[in-house]
Amino acid sequence: MLVTETEGALPPARRRRRRPRKAVRAESPVTVSVTVATVIRADRPFDSEAAAEDWLDRLDDSDFTGEVLDDALATLDRARAADATASGRPFGTPTELGSILAARIGYGEGDQVASGRFLEALDVDARGGTAAKRRERLAQTGSLARTAAILGDREKAAGCEVLVPRVRLDLDTGNEAAARLAAETAVGATIGELEFALEDEGHEQDLDRLEQMLPGLAEVSARASQGGEEPNDLRLVKEALEVAERVIRRRRILEQ
Repeated sequence: MLVTETEGALPPARRRRRRPRKAVRAESPVTVSVTVATVIRADRPFDSEAAAEDWLDRLDDSDFTGEVLDDALATLDRARAADATASGRPFGTPTELGSILAARIGYGEGDQVASGRFLEALDVDARGGTAAKRRERLAQTGSLARTAAILGDREKAAGCEVLVPRVRLDLDTGNEAAARLAAETAVGATIGELEFALEDEGHEQDLDRLEQMLPGLAEVSARASQGGEEPNDLRLVKEALEVAERVIRRRRILEQ
């Protein structure tokens, strides 16, 4: 269950825009609204208050805290994706731990947790404990030099670098039909654009594997375009996506 509230909400938009006026130095900073999201694990109730206390004590383990926060963000993003589908507004990027201003983890009862209150709770450092292995960190952050090159039209971004993360986002937020539909295009672009990008044995093996999976992905996408699917379709999409992500990640790392 997900409950959201907005603190410091802006007033309703005006039907007509005010005339521009001369800007003056503000005496106080501009205020912004903040969304408070409460994720309730209603499907996993505790047997007793003692069990809940034991669960809360596990937050001393940074890895466990990270798992709880990741699960909460996944729930939030599934809701964001569902809202995007219903409203027609595109869902941009997943919520990141670094964007959380404050996080609190606890337990309580019914209406209590629905209003953001707890029997017992701990404030946790959501933005800490996010250090990754060097190779993973390099792949995630990319190269500032390459970013500048793309912005300056000195280098072209590969289409697969946009398509593959889009399929991953659809999978992670429960939009499996869109993932099945787009998988063939994303994998095909990965093969075509990065075939000669690296002289690396692992790179060549992964591309060979993607080529083997491409005919099956074409069938998956064809079924998806007709609103159909078979039991193994999603498994094939996930497997191909993992290989394509590895190909793109390897290129980013080795080119830095």
